[in-house]
Amino acid sequence: MKLTVRAAVVGAVLAATAVLAPPATASTDPKDGAVIRCSEGKFCLFDGHNFTGDVLQLDRKETYFIGWEWNDRASSVWNRTNGQVCIHTDADLRGYYFDIPAGGQQELLFLYDNAVSSLEVGGCSGA
Repeated sequence: MKLTVRAAVVGAVLAATAVLAPPATASTDPKDGAVIRCSEGKFCLFDGHNFTGDVLQLDRKETYFIGWEWNDRASSVWNRTNGQVCIHTDADLRGYYFDIPAGGQQELLFLYDNAVSSLEVGGCSGA
């Protein structure tokens, strides 16, 4: 009798898991979710690596300070605009800088991880 009850419980758990599991065709690529959360024509900063976590969508324009909430917070960026955008580690387009080409995606590592403070359009003027 115990074996029958145990088999029924295991069967129920497996059935519930099958219902809750994502379909086999679903992509596990985190960038797929990023596409939905980063609109075309925007420059997006993600507070997680690999385009995960919260996202800030910005228009392609000079941004001398991205604001206290997002200052030194981004860990990955995606430039979905039609032109270059330069990220700077300090406000007022100062500090270390890195150019993100149109359509470019970038994991921010080392000096740039959690360090973006301002954005410059048209590429890096200091480059």
